[in-house]
Amino acid sequence: MEFRIVNSEDIIELANAMALSYSEDPWNEKWNDERAKRRVSAILSNYQAFGIAAIENEQIVGGLLGYVDPFADEDFFYVSELFVIPDRKKQGIGRMLMRKLEDVLKKKKIDVIQLMSIKDNEIFYSKCGLGKDSVSVLFKRNG
Repeated sequence: MEFRIVNSEDIIELANAMALSYSEDPWNEKWNDERAKRRVSAILSNYQAFGIAAIENEQIVGGLLGYVDPFADEDFFYVSELFVIPDRKKQGIGRMLMRKLEDVLKKKKIDVIQLMSIKDNEIFYSKCGLGKDSVSVLFKRNG
């Protein structure tokens, strides 16, 4: 397994892997190619955004995408997406992506990682050392 920082040439393959990853339970999302590409492109266009790809046999099998989120006294890194293709889930790839992220962030002197998660994934993130903070996610759908 190889891990590397993604570049603009990876957007389509990342989008395809992300769409495939979310096609199963518990998400069952139906991403079309264009919307998946827009999602990946939007994340990578944020402030100091970057991604890490997990690559096996020259194919992206997982990815982590996010950006630096500046606050008053320190910068956070916000993980927008962490995904692994279905036939490679539960094999430690997600945890390895999180470790690679921590290595990159140490070099950038960023100590805080934030993300939103569905309840089904909270156990995974707690095993990666993340815990709930005092912020609640609020939601409203217009229309």
